[in-house]
Amino acid sequence: MLFHALQRVPLSGFAQKAIVFGGSGVHLFFLLSGFGLALSKYSGSIGAFYQRRLVKVWFPYAVALTLSLAVAIVLNVFSDRWAAWCAGVLGYQMFWPEYIESFGGHFWFISAILQFYLVFPALQWLFQKTGNSLRFVGICLALSVIWWVIVFALGRGSIRTWNSFFLQFLWEFGVGMALAYEMKRGTTFEAFAAKYWQPHTWWKWILGGLVCAAMMLVLVLKTGRFGPVFNDIPALMGYGMLCVGVYFFSIQYWPVVSRWLAWLGEVSFSVYLVHIIVLELFLLMLRGSGYSMHIFFIPLFICLACIFGWLFERAIQSLSWSPMAKFFRKN
Repeated sequence: MLFHALQRVPLSGFAQKAIVFGGSGVHLFFLLSGFGLALSKYSGSIGAFYQRRLVKVWFPYAVALTLSLAVAIVLNVFSDRWAAWCAGVLGYQMFWPEYIESFGGHFWFISAILQFYLVFPALQWLFQKTGNSLRFVGICLALSVIWWVIVFALGRGSIRTWNSFFLQFLWEFGVGMALAYEMKRGTTFEAFAAKYWQPHTWWKWILGGLVCAAMMLVLVLKTGRFGPVFNDIPALMGYGMLCVGVYFFSIQYWPVVSRWLAWLGEVSFSVYLVHIIVLELFLLMLRGSGYSMHIFFIPLFICLACIFGWLFERAIQSLSWSPMAKFFRKN
């Protein structure tokens, strides 16, 4: 939310470039998606797995797209219309450059994660065949590196349909899956958790995160078209370590923030789906009042996005009467 809001604020040259780090959050999203899926009670039934994904992910996504379309038609805050809506709902948005960044640009992530859902049973099979977390991550990383090289060699690094294809992020999705499997085994992380997974270690996480974030920014800002393709590893490490450090700091010194983060986690997907709608409406309200977007308005926007996300979550839950939702929930 900060990343998208700051893009609409007039900033100095370096600050405008530095906020690109905010987009690195998607790397953590992919890792956590792999982690969550591998931890879930996946029965091995492919049909049941896809039915659950349709209810939990595609259905709210389709509703959010419909809201975006309605706002676009009524208030003209987006230039996209029915063609972009169909591309998103039917799942071919990720392969169509004209629609990949429609309705604010953030929906590309949903298209990418849907690709991971399609290949997840195959990834499960691959992990079982390898029987080793490091070997599995190595294979995923090798496939990603091959894709990075292909994208770089073809000069497609700045094109979203290429640099955001699921193979670009396969290695971090695989890391998430491997972490989940190791956690299920219950032995690998005990010594690590006892030493580092503690609130008092917050400064070590933040320090490591800043170092990795600096590496990522150097790659992006100083290496031309090489950086956007090959910066994913320091981006994930930097963003992830900073998140852990901030969370541990809040537990240690500012518990109200850690409680808010825990609450936000329960509705985070809904907030992600609708926060661009809220941002565009917020900007429209500011313009109507004679103001322009300023950094001091961002806390208000975040509060509104969280509230609207919570309302959207409640609305989606109340749509259990929907014939489609009822059909899929039977399984």
